[in-house]
Amino acid sequence: MISSYLKWQTQNRLINLLLVIGYVVFLVFAHEWFVNLSVQVMNGLSLTIYNRLVAVISASGLVGVLGLVGLAVRSKANVQRSGVLFVMAILAALVVHFFVFTEMNIEFIHAMEFGLLAALIYPLVGRYGAAVIYSLPVMLFDEWYQYQVLFDWVEYFDFNDILLDLLGAGLFLAVLKTFNNAAEMPAPIFKRPEVYVLLFMVLAVLLLLLSSAVVPYPENVEPNTWLILNNIKEPYGFWREHPLIGSSYHVLEPIAGLVTVFAVCLIYLTMDPISSEK
Repeated sequence: MISSYLKWQTQNRLINLLLVIGYVVFLVFAHEWFVNLSVQVMNGLSLTIYNRLVAVISASGLVGVLGLVGLAVRSKANVQRSGVLFVMAILAALVVHFFVFTEMNIEFIHAMEFGLLAALIYPLVGRYGAAVIYSLPVMLFDEWYQYQVLFDWVEYFDFNDILLDLLGAGLFLAVLKTFNNAAEMPAPIFKRPEVYVLLFMVLAVLLLLLSSAVVPYPENVEPNTWLILNNIKEPYGFWREHPLIGSSYHVLEPIAGLVTVFAVCLIYLTMDPISSEK
């Protein structure tokens, strides 16, 4: 069924492209509406009940994915084992994220949002790693928009959320890979446009950091600085306690966050077979 759906999307690329564009606009510009709705529900239930409810829903979704893949493997269905391994690894990483990097449980909606985006992009590009990398600029823009435009109380560019976005994208694609029996589109690694897109983004970030257009902390500011990545004022160690809601979590600081994001993207490139074509 998944293969048939992906085939339809591939054969109707214009419709799929319009879906991707519309979804990106919705994803970025409906964020404030979702936040306001979340706050209303939280105030109606209390923070404790709201967090527990979201945790149960999130855990149920992850268990559902695990159960679906497990049943397929146990029934000896025609599944791709490499996809199963990625599903298992990403589920484990999501559990770690929940206990280490998650500020509020509702943040897990990021995984669903960007998982769907990557799944929509995949039929346009035909490779799993490419779908993740082409989703990355949207992830970065979304965080910048929240940090610099949408919310004046946001204190830092949230690499925790970017990591969650990437894990969600990877999970959706790993499930597709598990059940997608259609022919893949392999290509030699250095003939893949997504590799050069990722390299360009790495070089662009390095240039912005070296020129001080983007700096990690306020003490690094120069006259030409455009963006400060971390404006948290209170001291904190590995764990930061949120000043309003009291949750404890680790903040991925700027350089560590950038390295983690690009490293995860490199790992996702291995989701696709490497062709021996000349």
